[in-house]
Amino acid sequence: MRCVGSDRSHGIDMLCAPCGRRGPWSSTRKLNERPVSMPRPKTVLAEPAFRTRSANPYNARLYEQVEAHGWRVQEFSLRRLLQGPEIVHMHWPELLFLTSHRPWEVAWRLFTFSACLRVARARGTRLVWTAHNLEAHEERSTPEMRARLRRLWGQEVDGVLVLSENAIQSVQQVFPEFADVPVKITPHGHYRDDYLVDQTAEEARQALGIDPERTLIAYVGAIRAYKNVPALLQAFSELDDPGTELIIAGAPTRAIADDLTARAQDAPRIRMHLGRLSEDEMARWLRAANLVVLPYLTIQNSGSAILALSADRPVVAPALGAIPELAREVGSEWVFTYDGPFTAQTLERAMEWLRDTPRPARPDLGALDWSTIGRLTIAAYDEIQSMPRQRRS
Repeated sequence: MRCVGSDRSHGIDMLCAPCGRRGPWSSTRKLNERPVSMPRPKTVLAEPAFRTRSANPYNARLYEQVEAHGWRVQEFSLRRLLQGPEIVHMHWPELLFLTSHRPWEVAWRLFTFSACLRVARARGTRLVWTAHNLEAHEERSTPEMRARLRRLWGQEVDGVLVLSENAIQSVQQVFPEFADVPVKITPHGHYRDDYLVDQTAEEARQALGIDPERTLIAYVGAIRAYKNVPALLQAFSELDDPGTELIIAGAPTRAIADDLTARAQDAPRIRMHLGRLSEDEMARWLRAANLVVLPYLTIQNSGSAILALSADRPVVAPALGAIPELAREVGSEWVFTYDGPFTAQTLERAMEWLRDTPRPARPDLGALDWSTIGRLTIAAYDEIQSMPRQRRS
């Protein structure tokens, strides 16, 4: 007699008793005892779950906490969707659906997802969306395909997670069809356990060849048009402070790279490190800095601000989106906010704030603790799953 194979989804060897090997159906029980059935763990399909850990640890940290609460977390696929998981959790749908220059391919992705979701709904599946950005920073595909995705999302999302209180109203403004959809706050967690932020400022500066007596202003992270990095270079060039340097470290688009290089060409106090940064490089530049400046034109949530705070560095950012809320959570001594365009006067006020405001060695990031965020996420899943599904046209 052949043995039944391994049930990998539960991690249990389903072995038959005649083989004489131990298993849940082995003969060690009395014959008149009923087998104890173990409840199947609830499943969340996440897009993405753990596969983007090296690029951004946010998702992996979140789903480690979800797993710690007894849920099974899997990477999203259509095949798994057809199995009827309790929750499908999407983060950046534009990256899943719109990353093709062929409109027919985008249309096919949207159609197949919708069809598979319809099958899964017969088993009670609910679609949850973390609304990191309500408007995509970069336009993808065609206007027609973007409109199709917007229409699909407005019809199918069962619950929305946002990273700040400010975003609740923004979600309901952009998606009025979500009037009866639960919107729950699950904050963005810190990065203290993901980057080597325990290196001292002196060690970081020695490794980078930076004068320990200089005041270093830094922009660290991906460089895109909406992040407004050229305005930082312009403001710094007007700053009359020979003891201060500026570092721009991160990967830009080609057009922005050319612009930044031209602006910094005859500026000896401006350093450029343009290119993709490793985690160690990001941490090193942040630890070397005295001040991190993020002069966004538009923003809802900023992982870069949280990364800087995780490295114990004060942050300058506009009073947009979740930034004022972040300042209240960690303290105004750690987050300097401003209104209007970023100018040399803005930078001068920020430098005065940096010098004159007392602050402890580390900000209190207790509000960004991952275990709390995990509990909030599970509570949101349970509430969304318990609500009756209402079809929206």
